[in-house]
Amino acid sequence: MAGVSTDAVAYPPPAASPEPGPGSPRPRRRWLLAGVAAWAVLLLVVAYVSIRRDTPTVREQRDIVAAMPVLHRALGQLLAGAGPEPVVEISGPTVERGCRITPVRDGADLVGTIILRTAEADAPVLLDRIAARLPTEYRPRVRHNPTVGTHTLRADAGEFVAIYGDVTDPGVVELAAESGCRPIPDGADFAEPLIGLPVDAEPGRVLAALGVPIPSSTERSGGVPCPTGGTAHTARATARTAVPAPLGATLRPFAGPNATIITEEPDLYAYRTPTLSVVVTRTQTETHVSTTTPCP
Repeated sequence: MAGVSTDAVAYPPPAASPEPGPGSPRPRRRWLLAGVAAWAVLLLVVAYVSIRRDTPTVREQRDIVAAMPVLHRALGQLLAGAGPEPVVEISGPTVERGCRITPVRDGADLVGTIILRTAEADAPVLLDRIAARLPTEYRPRVRHNPTVGTHTLRADAGEFVAIYGDVTDPGVVELAAESGCRPIPDGADFAEPLIGLPVDAEPGRVLAALGVPIPSSTERSGGVPCPTGGTAHTARATARTAVPAPLGATLRPFAGPNATIITEEPDLYAYRTPTLSVVVTRTQTETHVSTTTPCP
C-alpha cells in the first residue's frame, strides 16, 4: 500500500500590498474627513458672527430688559386707545420668574396689565375701540363669540411682545402686554416709568373720607408712559379695617358733582372724575383703594 507523503507543500509568498494610488479609497477618505471638519468650523464661525451682529430672530435671543421699552410703549398705546371714559387701574409691569427658556435654563416674564371698568353693555365695544386706535403695525384683531360669551383682543407690539385683551367680567376689560419667557440679567430695574413721580396722597384721602385709619405708606404699583408725554400711574392703599356697606352712601358725596359713577355695588364702588379714577373694594376685614392719575 502506497504511503502518504509527508513532504511540505511549498506555497507562494503573499503578494505585497500595493502603494495607494491617486484613485485609491484611503486618500479619498482623508479628503472627506478634512471637508467635514472645515464645514464644521465654517458653521461655528457663521453662528458666532450671527449672534454678535444679526437682528434677533427668536424671543430667547433678547433679554427681558430689551423688552421693557417696547412693553411700556404698548401699555401706553392701550391706555390711549381706551380713552377717558372707563375707570382705569394699572398694575406692573411685574417680573414673573420661574419659566423655562430651555429645559436647563431659567427665565422670567415681564407682564403689565390695565383693568378697565365700564358699563356692562359697553365692554365688548370698548375692545373694538381700542383695537381701532392701536398702531396699524400692531395688527390688532378682535373676536366676539356671543354664543359662549367671549370677547378677545390680540395684537403684536413688535420685538416679540404680545398684547391680550379680554372681557373678564360684566363691564370689566383686562388688557395685558407680555414679553414672554426671556433671560433676566442681575440687578435689572423695572420701575422706570415711576422714577421721579411724587408720593400719591389720593388713596389716603379716600380712606379718610370713609372714616378708617390712613395707612402709613402708599404703594405705587403701576405706571404707563403716555404716547403724548407724561405718565399715568396707579397708587394703592389698604386699611386693615372694614367700612360699613354700601360704599356709595359715603363716597357719592365725597366724589362730588363732576364724578361719573361706573360701578356701584355694596362691596365695590368705582368712579372717575376729569383728573382721577377711583376703585374702592371692601371685605369683612379690609378696605382697598386704588387711584389712577390719567395721561395729561
